[in-house]
Amino acid sequence: MGALAVIATIAIALLAWPVVNTFRYYIKARKTGLPIVITPAVPLNPFWLLSVRLFGPLTSSLPGYLGEFLNYGRLTWYFQTKMRISERLGPAFVIVSPGGMQIQLCDGNAVEELLCRPNDFPKPASYYHSLDVFGENLDSVNGREWQRHRKITAPPFNERNSNMVWIESLKQAKGMLRSWSNAGEAGTTETSQDTMILALHVLTGAGFGRFYPFEKGMSGPDSGHTMSFKEALHIVLKDYIVMLLLSNSKLLSMLLPKKFGGIRTAAPEFKQYLVEFVEEERAAPHKASEHDNLMSALLRASDLQEAKGEGRRTLTDDEVYGNLFIYAFAGHESTANTLAYAITLLAADLKVQDWIREEVQAITSEYGAVENWKYDEMFPRLKRCLALMFETLRLYGPVVAFPRAVNGSYQTLTIQGKQHIIPPHTVIFSTFTSVHASKYWGSEPFDWKPERWILKNEKENVIGREELLQTPLNAFMPWSGGPRICPGKKFAQVEFVATLALLFQHHRVKPIAEPGESPSGSKARLLQSVQDSDITTTLKMNHPEKVRLCWEKDN
Repeated sequence: MGALAVIATIAIALLAWPVVNTFRYYIKARKTGLPIVITPAVPLNPFWLLSVRLFGPLTSSLPGYLGEFLNYGRLTWYFQTKMRISERLGPAFVIVSPGGMQIQLCDGNAVEELLCRPNDFPKPASYYHSLDVFGENLDSVNGREWQRHRKITAPPFNERNSNMVWIESLKQAKGMLRSWSNAGEAGTTETSQDTMILALHVLTGAGFGRFYPFEKGMSGPDSGHTMSFKEALHIVLKDYIVMLLLSNSKLLSMLLPKKFGGIRTAAPEFKQYLVEFVEEERAAPHKASEHDNLMSALLRASDLQEAKGEGRRTLTDDEVYGNLFIYAFAGHESTANTLAYAITLLAADLKVQDWIREEVQAITSEYGAVENWKYDEMFPRLKRCLALMFETLRLYGPVVAFPRAVNGSYQTLTIQGKQHIIPPHTVIFSTFTSVHASKYWGSEPFDWKPERWILKNEKENVIGREELLQTPLNAFMPWSGGPRICPGKKFAQVEFVATLALLFQHHRVKPIAEPGESPSGSKARLLQSVQDSDITTTLKMNHPEKVRLCWEKDN
């Protein structure tokens, strides 16, 4: 066979492989009885995700079938399409590509069933293995391993830690507000950037017992380090995807631009800090106190068996490092971005802002100076602030979809009264954007209305005693649900509410108009910036710097 024939044969084989594979998965998908869509783009394939950032605008502009199905390989389509796709294809459908088949689940009841059956529908190892970069952790394991991790990692998220989160959030919010107020009429375009700093500092304080003032820049490195803990943690969280590529591919590591060079240093620096912090904490007396941080509480729980003379710890050192990392990873961008969205939306809707300030001022006036604000008394009463968080999470939550996979056996899943048999190892994506816009939310599910969360009481509607709407899991699940609900849920709520209360106690926020822009034009521009969002690790605005806000103190 000549060289040209060999080359032609290889070329035909390479071209035929995706077609044959797609057809094979299509036959498999038909057996589920669900609608099927076909795309040449392999969803969540790392190479596709990297290339789509370059060619995304081109693929988005392609007409009809091709443009739509190419975008199924992008994370952003979950946010962009919202309920429209399920209205056309139904409560569940299968995406078939050369790389496999994925079920997209848009029905809240079916998603709830999925969450409540973690043994039948565990987390797919191929998707969560990336979170093991510093060690296995609560988020990446299944079955008995998950039960072991959960038993140790959940208790540190207690009221003692919530009080620490409250205190640290108030301190950071005070510094952040001072920075914004000092900008005067020029305003600030750094809302998203600054909420990231706030969330980072709350994490270092309540999570690791390392405290930093908001205004201070990066601190110097500890002895034996080339960068500070704060700087290393910041880079690891910011460039997590790059860190993952570095750990999984030497080729991609070599091809990365120089601007990502910091992560090469930050990852080992962060790991070394974790090792040192754990050694330092273990050398200290193990006594529970009001100053407990997540790390100290985790270590005390993990080392309990050894302390009892059983000769072993509940978690290995690598598992401790892995769980400390997942605390930071899960709690940083998610809360920071939720705060940024909420503040921007409040600036665009002065009526809702006045509604929030009415509660904040009524309750904070009872306690005087911020130093007297008590977590256990104030947090339960700030229902409107929590309603603001819930409504923002409903429409702009950091996680738009999450994967589960069928275990090694065929499983039956009920979708709107009909049972479907799902093959082993099939990945199922539950779409929060669809669940959070279901019929439960009425005829205007995409309208941002925090007041919908406060129950109307004809007899009594007193600020501080208002009742918060208790939603069923099948309508609202920003922290997941079932046995594997996020243990950091309360941590995030306390951080958000404390920050909002401090910001709006004596101040209000408004957009700075562009030349010749009307108030309605300013509002439309802010809302457009909110809708112009994309997903990397979490949902965030593409151009937050376009949002210029001015903070004014009450007269």
